[in-house]
Amino acid sequence: MRTLYQLAFFLGASTLLAHAQQFRQITIPTGPSPRWIAVADLNHDHNPDIVVANSGSDSSDSGTIAILLGDGRGSFQPAPGSPFAAGHLPNDIAIADINNDGNLDLIIANHQSPYLRIFLGDGRGAFHLAPGSPVDVHSNPHPHAVIAADFNSDGKPDAATDSWGNNQIEILRGDGTGRLLTPGTFFATGHRPYERLRTADFNHDGHPDIVTTNLDDGTVSILLGDGHGGLHNAPGSPFPAGAKPWQIAIDDLNDDGNADLIIIPYQRDISGPQENVVTVLQGDGHGGFHPMPDTPLSLEGCRGPNSVAAGDITGDGTQTLAIACAESRMLLLYHRDTSGKFTSATKSIPGSWGSVAIARLTAGPRSAIITANADAGSITIYLPK
Repeated sequence: MRTLYQLAFFLGASTLLAHAQQFRQITIPTGPSPRWIAVADLNHDHNPDIVVANSGSDSSDSGTIAILLGDGRGSFQPAPGSPFAAGHLPNDIAIADINNDGNLDLIIANHQSPYLRIFLGDGRGAFHLAPGSPVDVHSNPHPHAVIAADFNSDGKPDAATDSWGNNQIEILRGDGTGRLLTPGTFFATGHRPYERLRTADFNHDGHPDIVTTNLDDGTVSILLGDGHGGLHNAPGSPFPAGAKPWQIAIDDLNDDGNADLIIIPYQRDISGPQENVVTVLQGDGHGGFHPMPDTPLSLEGCRGPNSVAAGDITGDGTQTLAIACAESRMLLLYHRDTSGKFTSATKSIPGSWGSVAIARLTAGPRSAIITANADAGSITIYLPK
C-alpha cells in the first residue's frame, strides 16, 4: 500500500515527467572522475560552452579541466589543449575576467591542498596557468569552494573561498593582472562552512553578497557586501536551513525578483530519513530568508544527494529543481508551477558522485540538464527537443 507521500509523488510525477522526457541525451567523455560543471561563453561566439573539473586520482596531482565548445545547436567539441592539468582534486570552478583583457578566465579550488589555481583564457577556448599561480590561500585546512566577484568595487574581480576549520571565509583581492593578493581578509561565518559558498546580490544594493552553508549549525549565513571589500551578517543571519546543510543553489523560484536558496543535506551526518529533505528559503530582497510555502521537499528514495541545481527546463518561465542522487544513480526533479505547487519525477543517470547543472545551451527557451558522471568519465547532456 502506498504512503500518502508516495501517492502524491506518483500523481505529481506525470506532468513533470512529460517535460523531462522531451530531451535528447548526449554523453561526452571528459577525463577521469568528472565532478563539477560550469557554463559560459569562452570563445566569444555567443554560444554557451561547458567547463568540467575532473578530479582524477585522490593520491596524485592528476586533476584536469575539460573545455567543451558549443555550437549553439547542442553539439560540443573539445577546445585546443583540452583537457589540461589542474592540480590536486579540482573541486569547484569560478569564471571571471581576472586580468581584464576581455576574455573569461578560470579559478579552480584544489581540494586537500592549500591552493587556488588561476587559468587565463585566450578568448578561443584555450587556457594557461596565470603568473603567481597556484596561490596558497592559507585556508584551514584546505579550500573546497571558490567564487569570483568584485567585492571592493575597483573594477577588478576578486575571489572568495572557505576556511572551514576556522569557521571563516576568505576574500582575496584581485590586482587586475591575473593575480590574487595574499594574505586575504578573513570573515567569520557559522560553524563548519564545509563545502559551498556562493554569491549573489541578495539585498539589491549593487554589491555582491555571499551565502555559506554551515554544516554544524543547521544554518546558512548571509554576508552582505559593503562595496569596499567588507562583509557583515544580514539582519537575522544565520538562518535555519535544515539538518546538516551542505550543497546549495541560488535561483528566483517564485519570479519576484529576489534570489532564493535551495539547500540539500550531508546525508551521512543526518539523524534519520525525516531530515533527508530539500530546504527552500525564499528571499525578501533585503537579505532576509524564510521557508518557502509547501517546503521542505522530501528526498525519500534519493540516496547520497550530492548536488543541486535549478533552472527553466520547461520553457514557460517556471523553475525546476534537480538533485543528483549519487548512490541511487538518479536525478530527483521537483517542478514548481505558477501556483507554487511542487510536482516530482525521477530520471536515471549513467554515473554517480558527480554533480548536476541546469543551463541554456541552445537558442530555445528551455534549459538543458547536465550531469557529471564521475565513475563513467563523462558528462551527459539532456537537451530539450
